[in-house]
Amino acid sequence: MTIKVGYEQFVPPRVPPGMWFDPDTWLILPQGVRTAGKGRVAASFFLAIGLFIATLGLGYLIWQVVVWDQGQTPAQRLLGLRCWRRDTREVAGRKYMALRQGTGLLLNGELLMGPLIWLGSKELNSVGDVFAGTVVLYDPNRLLHR
Repeated sequence: MTIKVGYEQFVPPRVPPGMWFDPDTWLILPQGVRTAGKGRVAASFFLAIGLFIATLGLGYLIWQVVVWDQGQTPAQRLLGLRCWRRDTREVAGRKYMALRQGTGLLLNGELLMGPLIWLGSKELNSVGDVFAGTVVLYDPNRLLHR
């Protein structure tokens, strides 16, 4: 038996048809979709603040609950982003979006841990993603849907 070292040890997982393996995040993703970069996620955050102010808060909250079922926040919807459950390989539903947004809001606002997790992690885009088990994907052609 030969012991392999370095890159020789890695054997990519089997990928179902229509999917691809992202070696940076070790995710199996649908073709045409990729993980969202930190710039897009930051843009989504600032856009969400602007939309919250523009809709006087209440409009944003209502809009948010409506689009959660599609694995998005209003800002993510406008920027072509979606939350993806890594364990089920499906778009996050309303339950996981509520968990993601609730824990993200609590911990980002109270403990200021959000920026540390966001900056220090390759595959997780926010503190809410840690709790919900999601990753934010860039889906410009709306290939992922519920």
